[in-house]
Amino acid sequence: MRPKISQVLFLATIGLFLSSASFGQGFIKKLFKKKEKAEIQTATIEKETVVEEIASTPFLLSNGEIDCAETQLLEQLPTPYQRENLNEKETCPELIEIQAGKFVDATYINGFDYYKAWDNYNVNPYNISHKVLSDSVRLHLYDSADAATAWAYPLDKPMRVTSKYGFRRWRFHHGVDVKVAIGDSIRSMFDGVVRIAKYNRRGYGYYVMVRHKNGLESLYGHMSRYIVKPGQEVKAGEVIGLGGNTGRSTGPHLHFEIRYQGYGFNPSDMVDFAEHKIEIPSDFDLTAKNYELLIESKKSVYHRIRPGDSLWKISRKYGTSITKICRLNGMSKRTTLRVGRTIRVR
Repeated sequence: MRPKISQVLFLATIGLFLSSASFGQGFIKKLFKKKEKAEIQTATIEKETVVEEIASTPFLLSNGEIDCAETQLLEQLPTPYQRENLNEKETCPELIEIQAGKFVDATYINGFDYYKAWDNYNVNPYNISHKVLSDSVRLHLYDSADAATAWAYPLDKPMRVTSKYGFRRWRFHHGVDVKVAIGDSIRSMFDGVVRIAKYNRRGYGYYVMVRHKNGLESLYGHMSRYIVKPGQEVKAGEVIGLGGNTGRSTGPHLHFEIRYQGYGFNPSDMVDFAEHKIEIPSDFDLTAKNYELLIESKKSVYHRIRPGDSLWKISRKYGTSITKICRLNGMSKRTTLRVGRTIRVR
């Protein structure tokens, strides 16, 4: 039996409708997929833009900590670029780069005019005439409220001075020598930044020099080793090395200097080595009297012994007497003059 025309038309209409619905559904799916893909691309572009902005921003780091120059930027960025412990009330000191990637508090650099030189090799790099030593200056060493932690003795036990500051047989001694045992803890006198930590075979041996905010610098020599490095901040009383017998040394001792404007004055003027009973004052008046021996040494004349030299020959050359040369150098007329030795003649 043949189907009726009306039945054929009805079936054709249903097929056409189903085909149209399938096409429409596919079209709608494709449309949503395109829109979703466009949104993903947009989000990716926005993320890349943020990363690009961050990468183009100079980041200043200090000991691994985020510096103030970044704080405002970080507050505006989304997670994960924000620092979780960001403290909006923190106050950041002005920092100065002393080495590649190493920043310190600007006070250690600009606190005093002569401090603007930062040198990891030379004890006195300041090129200041010794004539300024006649000027008087009051140094504020620390705040009285912080007296308990603001300063410390180089050793945490009474110290016996074995060689004083001043003239020695044939050269000037810029500090004091203190008896130590090898391995004794050597401590920084005030808060500061390590300027020098190195080895000097013919002089200080293993030594450390620390720059302090109060205008002073302190030096610790002949150690068995140092445990700090240049640019490192240290606290008063912090261990910076261990007692030793390195360099130009005849026995275990600490060579200790305190310097201002590059010149050392007598540490005993400030430090009670023997008893530890006198506290270091919060204010210290530094005058020409503290430097009188050093100033005298600048007026001195020295002579290096050469082959064929004798006391008589040297005295004639410099217009002085053999007796005076012997007195200035703690020697006698029968002392053997060794080639290369330096003696004071005036």
